[in-house]
Amino acid sequence: MRVKKRMTKLLSLAACLAMLFALAGCSGDASGSGDSSSAAQTGDAKYNYTGGFDYSQNITADGRWEGVTALDYVTLPEDYAAIPLPEDVTTVSDEDLQAQLDSVLANYATTVEVTDRAVADGDTVNIDYVGSVDGVEFDGGSTGGAGTTVTIGVTSYIDDFLEQLIGHTPGETFNVEVTFPDPYENNPDLAGKDAVFVTTINSIQESQLPEYNDAFVAENFAENGGYTTTAELEQAIKDSIVQNNTYSYVITYLDENAVVSQVPDTMKEYQAYVMLDYYNTYAAYFGMELNDFISQMLQAESQDALVEAQADSIEAAAKEALILQAVAEAQNITVDTAAAQEMLGENYDSYVSNYGEPYVMMGTLSNTVIDQLMSTAH
Repeated sequence: MRVKKRMTKLLSLAACLAMLFALAGCSGDASGSGDSSSAAQTGDAKYNYTGGFDYSQNITADGRWEGVTALDYVTLPEDYAAIPLPEDVTTVSDEDLQAQLDSVLANYATTVEVTDRAVADGDTVNIDYVGSVDGVEFDGGSTGGAGTTVTIGVTSYIDDFLEQLIGHTPGETFNVEVTFPDPYENNPDLAGKDAVFVTTINSIQESQLPEYNDAFVAENFAENGGYTTTAELEQAIKDSIVQNNTYSYVITYLDENAVVSQVPDTMKEYQAYVMLDYYNTYAAYFGMELNDFISQMLQAESQDALVEAQADSIEAAAKEALILQAVAEAQNITVDTAAAQEMLGENYDSYVSNYGEPYVMMGTLSNTVIDQLMSTAH
């Protein structure tokens, strides 16, 4: 099951890469006025992407980069076939284990309503209110008795509305007095006016974790994982942490120790279009054209400017793909359709349909290379 999850990550290269871009953001070099007469829109640009990227372009049927012999560009470290692992990669601390257990238990938390104590800062509370200005109720100023859930210090309300809930108890009704900001875009007629909200606290809502014991593990993980005791679940979590640590370390080790003389331009171009295709899809989600999305949301003046700003990230992604192919060449690692089907299982057909078989084969090859390196790391 873990192999298939990692395979999915490799085959979802576009999303992973785009997340890297999104976290990095656009550098100052790419920022601009957002003028609609940018190069990307006048047709003068190198990049004028409008959709329809073929993820299998420039990839051969056996999952390698077309026309690229990676070992012509890459000198692998001498110990790449038996990468030495530091102790902190293979050892799981009690703190790391507990953090993962807490995350697991949080997924099974339930919400309980508390009514026997006063509201404190940071509490999540369910409230009803009716707002008025000069004694006259106004549109949008009432919950209508339906209740609304807010978290003090997190949910954004006008003035110090939520802070005034502190110290009151569920079942209590009281006045909350606030002043609307000026200007107030949501309702300009209320800008700067004093308001009174007759507020009732219905309940304090607390998250309650399940009791962690063998019975909990058996109930929730016997079918999905085969774990029936806390010891079995904890060992599985430790194994997963070590596997993830090893995966990250192997990739980083290769990146830092392999000598790459040059990354082929075709591979960098490919990754640039992966990025643009991701943002094109994201723009469509907001009902926007790509160029407008780039200008308004990413603050880049053109597709060219965006690609230039993300040149380092684009090259890093291409470099990683080049190094993995170099390992495949050095160790004569090959894959076939059967290997891809085994790794993807029931997802195979959908991935081929969405990305093309060459792309799927490339993901299978990369996954096989990484599995091999992880199995021989020590």
